[in-house]
Amino acid sequence: MAKTLYDVLEVSPSASDETIRAAYERLIAKFDPLAPENDGRGDVRFRHEAIKDAFLTLANPAKRQQYDRSLAARSSAEYAAVEAPEPFWTLPKIAVALLIVVALGGGYWKHVQTEKQRAAEREIAAARAREAEARARDEAARAEQARLEAAEERRRQTQESRARAEMDRARSNFEREQRMREASARMDQNRQRYEDVSRERSSRMQEQVAERERQRREMAAQDAARRQAAREREELCRIERERYGKAISC
Repeated sequence: MAKTLYDVLEVSPSASDETIRAAYERLIAKFDPLAPENDGRGDVRFRHEAIKDAFLTLANPAKRQQYDRSLAARSSAEYAAVEAPEPFWTLPKIAVALLIVVALGGGYWKHVQTEKQRAAEREIAAARAREAEARARDEAARAEQARLEAAEERRRQTQESRARAEMDRARSNFEREQRMREASARMDQNRQRYEDVSRERSSRMQEQVAERERQRREMAAQDAARRQAAREREELCRIERERYGKAISC
């Protein structure tokens, strides 16, 4: 059975506030009357209240100091009682003292219990406030994270849109330049074909002109030869008439 509040919380008298709080949270969860594993255990509620009362006392520095002094005084009294050959507190005296304490301390005990209950309620309210604050911080952090992710998504979509627009412009420019190069190549081909046709036509015309000139020269030469032959024949006829009195060849 636990003898002191430190034994109730299963810590040493020199334990720190953090150790006491950790022990309280562990034990209050272990002996929770509403937990399914504690269903049917009659001592759980008593242990639960004892753990809560012990924590409310030891978690308050002033109450803990006062409790430590009373604990030290009780230890000294117990030690003195062991050493004293004849104890001052005999059974009748203890009974009378208990009656006096019960008569005089009933109201004080009720007041202490009320203060403990209020302190417990304040502690619970403070714990709930801390939990609400932690939830609010978590929600704010999640909202901020969501806002940052949404901003990052918008920035990524904007960059992708710009990249697609740049790619579309580059493709459009490339296609336009390609069409211009193809049109220029077709124009060069047409111009080259026209020049080839023109040169071929000019060459044929030059050949035709040369052929006509050759034919003209041949006809002129033939005419000249005929005229020359006619003159020679006339000359021969003239000579024959002069020599023979008549033209033999004519």
